[in-house]
Amino acid sequence: MIQNLWNIRIAAAEIYLSKIAGTEKQNAVLHGKLRQTEDGFVYLDVSNDVINGLFRLIPDEDAVQPPYRQNKYNSVGAHISVMKASEVEGFEITKIKEIGDYFDFTILGLSSVIPDWKGIKKLWMVEVDSPQLESLRRRYGLTPRLNGHHFHITVAVLKK
Repeated sequence: MIQNLWNIRIAAAEIYLSKIAGTEKQNAVLHGKLRQTEDGFVYLDVSNDVINGLFRLIPDEDAVQPPYRQNKYNSVGAHISVMKASEVEGFEITKIKEIGDYFDFTILGLSSVIPDWKGIKKLWMVEVDSPQLESLRRRYGLTPRLNGHHFHITVAVLKK
């Protein structure tokens, strides 16, 4: 019963995301603008509507929206991490000419993980595919994916 409810919620989330994209699910392509923080962190800025709309579909009543406004990246909001500040520094990337450009991504699905984040017990995320972002990382000498994982947008967290 619980698994069935979870599947229904995932299906509802996929329908919601398709509506945001304005296309059918199999062709839903979303986009975001590439940005960089002062310390070098590179991310794809996506609509906060993604997390705001999907948050209510999370099956845990104790889950909260991600603490985007509670850390050093307090102005970032909903995003896809593209390059860590340590990568930018370590690979001596001085200028990313694509900052300000738009990149496409598609939704792969909703999942949850137990992260190694201080104070966070569990998180829910929308995994996304973006060959354009993988290509961008390669262009600057990085592996195609950050930490070898799919790109994602954090939707909710469960605090410890």
